[in-house]
Amino acid sequence: MNLDDIFHCEIHPTVGITRLGDSPDGFFIGPEAPGLPPRPEGGFRDTAGRMKRQAARFRLYAYDRTGTVLGELTSTDADITWTVELANAKGEWFKFAGRFQESAANANRRNQHIDPNDPSARARLVVRPGPRSVTGPSQDGTGARFDTGTFLDTPVPLGELRTDEAGRLLVLGGFGKSASVKAAHPISHFANNDFWYDDISDGPVGATVRLGPQGRPVPVTPAWVVAAPPDYAPHTTSLVTLYDVAVEAARAVGRLPVPPEVSFTRDIYPLLARPVGYAWVNTVARTGHGAGRNFLAPARLAKLASNADADAAHRQAVFGRLRTPKPGLLDVGQANDGFMPILAGDAGDRDPEQPYTWLTLLPGQYERMRRWAVGDFLPDWPGTPAPAVPLEDLAPGDQPHALVRAALEACSGGGFFPGIEMTYIADNPATWAAPFRLREDLLAGDVTKYMAVPWQADFHACHTHWWPASRPDEVLPEPEHDVLVQGATGAFKEWDRGVGDTDEMVEKWSTLGFVVARTGPDGRTIMVETERTAPDPE
Repeated sequence: MNLDDIFHCEIHPTVGITRLGDSPDGFFIGPEAPGLPPRPEGGFRDTAGRMKRQAARFRLYAYDRTGTVLGELTSTDADITWTVELANAKGEWFKFAGRFQESAANANRRNQHIDPNDPSARARLVVRPGPRSVTGPSQDGTGARFDTGTFLDTPVPLGELRTDEAGRLLVLGGFGKSASVKAAHPISHFANNDFWYDDISDGPVGATVRLGPQGRPVPVTPAWVVAAPPDYAPHTTSLVTLYDVAVEAARAVGRLPVPPEVSFTRDIYPLLARPVGYAWVNTVARTGHGAGRNFLAPARLAKLASNADADAAHRQAVFGRLRTPKPGLLDVGQANDGFMPILAGDAGDRDPEQPYTWLTLLPGQYERMRRWAVGDFLPDWPGTPAPAVPLEDLAPGDQPHALVRAALEACSGGGFFPGIEMTYIADNPATWAAPFRLREDLLAGDVTKYMAVPWQADFHACHTHWWPASRPDEVLPEPEHDVLVQGATGAFKEWDRGVGDTDEMVEKWSTLGFVVARTGPDGRTIMVETERTAPDPE
């Protein structure tokens, strides 16, 4: 590109996701193109069997005065200094009770033994090491570690910054260390545990750019990074993703247009395919979406992809099982497992007397399904899913959005109680300054402070009805898959087998297996558990 044409730069993805791991040096890059989940060289563990961290890689894209993407800017083209701040503010924040019962009263803050009316004292509950910067290619993180933050005077490292060979930023989060600063103080709640800390974090990502021999400065639009728990089923997608939530939030206030037409390929097929993926990680889903009886069985899919009147009954049979999304759900008539999805929502685990404890599609998703059911859609299904396109094969103008979509589609979009990466603040348009770009007046730690402390408590408690695409419930161990007939449930095992109470999850989280795609005996793609280092219980 002609450097003189550069008017400003933007950092992408606008929200990057790094994930915890206990390997001191091993890491892999998170997803960077839609439909291409991570497949780390050598697997998800280092040679010592420790879990690799997922790095969030950030890139700079140059734009001209008209807002046209000129291309990616690297250290070959410019002097780039990256600056990131990470913080964990969970211990100082309010107790999590869910969006419908949250209280902003100081009496409801975590760690009441530190005076809630004394800001200086409460600051000791925030792990805030301050910003770190890195410049140049192939930096190994030695001089940019977030290792000076403390929780009640206990050091809590939050990770480090590195760069790749082109000078792109790599943010690596913490090592999954969670503990109580009070001796003999076991976990007692799924989300709120005083004296406990973890090394989840989030914060802003910025850069300074100087071009040419004169060092011309260029304005840079910043981004954000979230350090989240591991994704133990990275090849499985949540029914509602964080990307879907961000799209819905932007459309709600006119920041993104709503396409006038409903496309089967773009809008409907993903909502049919994702529950089928759940069958590999959840018993209930396997009952309804197992092989030969799911939406993707060829004969059934052909009818669902057709807008002919003759096939209307097939479409309407699916739509009739969908739970009406909030706020339309005003009674208990759909608060049962006769409606889909059979997962928990934003008000706690499923309760037949409490409609908001049941997950729904987003209102926009539901409306597109309604139009599909009555035949108001484009029957544009090509017969097979289009192959995913690597980032480097996309046009430069398509790469920025591909990066954020890939990052957020790998995240859970509900139920937000509290969730995996973010909680219910994600569906509030006021959380975002622009589509997919968080408000710049947020402080480091503001995104993750709502989440469970420690995160392992939520992971232990929330199973079966929650986030099977991130936290599996039942899995097929890899040695079993050669004899598998999907639906033969005896081959499946509990994912967290061998983990007793919540405190054991704090100890054993890094020994649990990953669920990844393999080619089965008959050539079909199957999902199997691999790289588990914990011994199976006898």
